[in-house]
Amino acid sequence: MDTSTHITMGFGLAGLAYIDPAVAANPELAHAILIGTVAGSNAPDFDYVIKLFKGNGMYTEHHRGASHSIPALFILTLIISSVISLFFSHITFLPLLYWTFLAVILHVGFDIMNTYGTQAGRPFTKKWLSLNFIPLFDPIIILIHVIGFILWLTNFSPGIVFFYGYFILTVYLIIRFFVSLEKRRYITEATNKMGEMTIIPTMWLQKWDFVHETESTYQVGSIHGKNINWIHQFDKADFSCEIINVSLADKNVQHFLANSKHTHVLYFPTPSGFDVQWIDLRFRNKDYYPYMAIVKLDRSQNIIASYTGWVHNTKRLDEKLLSTQNRAIQL
Repeated sequence: MDTSTHITMGFGLAGLAYIDPAVAANPELAHAILIGTVAGSNAPDFDYVIKLFKGNGMYTEHHRGASHSIPALFILTLIISSVISLFFSHITFLPLLYWTFLAVILHVGFDIMNTYGTQAGRPFTKKWLSLNFIPLFDPIIILIHVIGFILWLTNFSPGIVFFYGYFILTVYLIIRFFVSLEKRRYITEATNKMGEMTIIPTMWLQKWDFVHETESTYQVGSIHGKNINWIHQFDKADFSCEIINVSLADKNVQHFLANSKHTHVLYFPTPSGFDVQWIDLRFRNKDYYPYMAIVKLDRSQNIIASYTGWVHNTKRLDEKLLSTQNRAIQL
């Protein structure tokens, strides 16, 4: 999920905590739990420090990796709760611990539900786990919380309000999960296509995107109700191509491929050489695929610049590539 949703859920869990009479009767404990749930709801994303110290490529590969693993659930909970308890000496530690733990678990759980996924099974497996049934930003989740906050501010019991709010949210998630299964089944049966099918949620319950991959092609489309719309078809690239093979040696491409799925590669001639663009077909914005790795080659097919991450306009991409090219020259 996006950061705004994680923050919102942190406050929502703090409201739900009032269902515990010990929390409702102790404002200091309630305050500590509020800090714990908001911090816990965002703690797994503290791996952002990788981007600050190791660069965007390393962050792209490792985001939602070790920080979302099984050991991290317990380590982050213990660290956050212990630090908070230093500033609240007259509270019971156990409620702070388990509400913070719930916040951390829900962060990872909701990340598993969307398309990007997590390596939540580490250290037992490094496989990316993704259930693909809620979008990175879901307005229904935000709406349920906003209604809860309004009722809380108008003196309704926050524990009761968010108990019913999270019950409704649970029903909504169950519905979305089964709708995703039904859409996948319908597309598979209606098209009678062999290969791997990945369903991708949008903000609308009846509209879903999908990627169908075979040994030779990728097909990208959407389904709205029962209407299937085929949008793009790509023939898979020839990996004996020297230009593509040169780009595979780039570290940013390697970072990108480590956690991407349905990746397609294109290359274009430029006045100075070639641009090689790797795109993740799961993430589409109209006719554009913003999650990518791009490598600039000179005419002798030497790598002169590269970048990986989310790019939503070409001007911004040019700036990022120029920045990496200038750093390479300085080195």
